Amino acid sequence: MMNSPRMSSPSSSAAPPPAANAAHRTSPLRLYPKHSKPRHYRLAAAVAASTRRAGRRSQSWTPPGRRGGAGSIWVNPSAPPRPGATSRTLRRLVELDDLDAALRLLLGGPSTSTPAASDSVPEPPAVITCNILIKKLCARRRLADAERVLETLKASGAADAVSHNTLVAGYCRDGRLSDAERVLDVARASGAANVVTYTALIDGYCRSSRLADALHLIASMPVAPDTYTYNTVLKGLCGAKQWEEAKELMEEMVGNNCHPNEVTFATQIRAFCQNGLLDRAVELLEQMPQYGCTPDVIIYSTLVNGFSEHGRVDKALELFNTMLCKPNTVCYNAALKGLCIAGRWEEVGELIAEMVRKDCPPNDATFSTLINTLCQNRLVEYATEVLGKMNKYGYMPDVVSYNTIISCLSEQGRVDDALRLLNSMLCKPDTISFNAVLKGLCRAERWCDAAELIAKMFKEDCPLIEMTFNIIIDSLCQNGLVNNAIEVFELMPNYRCTPDIVTYSSLINGFSEQGLDEVAFDLFRSMPCKADIFSYNAVLKGLCTAARWDDAGELIADMVSKDCAPNEVTFNILINSLCQKGLIDRAIEVYEQMPKYGITPDIFTYNALINGFSEQGRLDDALRLLNTMCCQPDAISYNSVLKGLCRAEQWKDAEKLVSEMLRKNCTPNEVTFKYANQLFVSNRTG
Repeated sequence: MMNSPRMSSPSSSAAPPPAANAAHRTSPLRLYPKHSKPRHYRLAAAVAASTRRAGRRSQSWTPPGRRGGAGSIWVNPSAPPRPGATSRTLRRLVELDDLDAALRLLLGGPSTSTPAASDSVPEPPAVITCNILIKKLCARRRLADAERVLETLKASGAADAVSHNTLVAGYCRDGRLSDAERVLDVARASGAANVVTYTALIDGYCRSSRLADALHLIASMPVAPDTYTYNTVLKGLCGAKQWEEAKELMEEMVGNNCHPNEVTFATQIRAFCQNGLLDRAVELLEQMPQYGCTPDVIIYSTLVNGFSEHGRVDKALELFNTMLCKPNTVCYNAALKGLCIAGRWEEVGELIAEMVRKDCPPNDATFSTLINTLCQNRLVEYATEVLGKMNKYGYMPDVVSYNTIISCLSEQGRVDDALRLLNSMLCKPDTISFNAVLKGLCRAERWCDAAELIAKMFKEDCPLIEMTFNIIIDSLCQNGLVNNAIEVFELMPNYRCTPDIVTYSSLINGFSEQGLDEVAFDLFRSMPCKADIFSYNAVLKGLCTAARWDDAGELIADMVSKDCAPNEVTFNILINSLCQKGLIDRAIEVYEQMPKYGITPDIFTYNALINGFSEQGRLDDALRLLNTMCCQPDAISYNSVLKGLCRAEQWKDAEKLVSEMLRKNCTPNEVTFKYANQLFVSNRTG
């Protein structure tokens, strides 16, 4: 404990002298010798003495020509500016991004010049500042101003290679390659062009897909291209999938003693992986040590991800386990993706445990990959379990992860589970969250619950969007409630929503399904938006149902003329409708037109035709088509022929067909057993 001043005196009754009191007030501890002044007193005295000496010096000496205060350079307004003042002002203006003022100062605009002595020489512009100004002007696409700055530099003899390079690159980024070529020609003539200048133009050629010009320029450069130049062209060739040209260029690069670097290999490996050329990517990986290059974690991640996405998970894991560097979370996630795609869930768990053990914990991308893949495989319970474990690793599930699981639950018809998850979200649900649940409720025809959900959207300030209305309208139309769909359609403007092609297609399809082909056709012709394949097919369905074949033909001709080519659905609608009307030969004519449009018949096409032949008793044609299908027949295909055989009482042929069906692992259904029962009865009675 600090002693009080009273305790420091030998006699408590005697009052301390005034000097002692002052000392004690200054500090309770004696930090300076007795009878000496405090340190801060000495400092004040030194400052005062220094000031007096400075005053005597100023009185005894005045620089020649500077008599009196008015002659001082600091206060004389007529004195010429100090050397470099313009450059400093220009640099400051460029730093402040006041490019217009910088241009006025540099190019001699109004109200920027300062009075100068009559014998003063114009100050040459600072090349570094001007180069920065050129770069900033190019970034703002003010290329004419940038070239004016370059001309000013050239006029003063200060322009250098960087000045030209910056403007060439600016013209190339803007796609003005002819101007870039012009600047390069001028730089070449003045000796200011270097390898960077040529590389800038080569990069412009590659960005504009002028690879022949890029190759010609790199071959004719008067200076030796460097690794960056070659890498620029390699990137362009790989982007254009010109693999052999890329290989030849790399061989030329090595032959010119310009050694590849990691970027050279990474560029090509990434392109190979993106295009499924994985083995060629591995060949490049194995060549890297020959040139003193070590693959980094980015290259390995690219390869592991490429093999994973193409289903070659074992090769992905082999690369992952033989990496020459420590894997990071991105690399682990790439390997996890492959295991998830392959459904090797036990190994997924082991790899995540390894991530934690090796101090490389899962991140948002890890959990997103797991949740997405599990939901794609309809393993929504496991996806929900992953969602619940995110907090353990310090991550809060985001709305995207919730939406993925909610959509999966809704698609599987588990709308109550989807609703529970929506209500328990740890983050604010968005419109997509509500729409996913709404879709499930509408599919289940739970219209009252759907109305309550929309009310909740309003309560939580979550706006209705076009998708919200489209879900409701489409569901109502699919359930035959077209009048209700029209009511919802007419409400859209009240919520600042504009009907789009999806909205109109749903309504047209609803009218067609209800036999209101004229209404569907009128709505189609009055749509304010451009028709797509879905709207064409929707109105075609109504025309075919009403047997309006001429109108259907004109509609398809209109599709073709408007670059909306028919697809499989278009042909199937036509073929199925013709078969149902007994016009099987006309259906065959349509079927034979499919290859002309690049369309391959699918199982629905064949089933419609087989059923049409069977209904008309043309069993030989039905069997011939069944045996020549370019896809695997299903139970419906066999059942259609069985129906005709049983009607014709061709029991032995029917029996053979059932045996063939079982032999080809085509699982029978209830209809199959119905015809099999007829076979059994016929055999007993026969």
